[in-house]
Amino acid sequence: MEDMPHNRHGLIPMLVAIRVTAERKRRDAEAAAKSGEKAPPAETPKKKKRGWF
Repeated sequence: MEDMPHNRHGLIPMLVAIRVTAERKRRDAEAAAKSGEKAPPAETPKKKKRGWF
């Protein structure tokens, strides 16, 4: 996740920053759809490999 802030300390500020970033992306996509532009494709998260499984 390249959108992760690097200068935040603690779990709650990190989660708030992720939520704000997601909201900005959603609003940008809505604005692009309203103006008739093509919206950027949504990013799909990569599957994580789990240790022993």
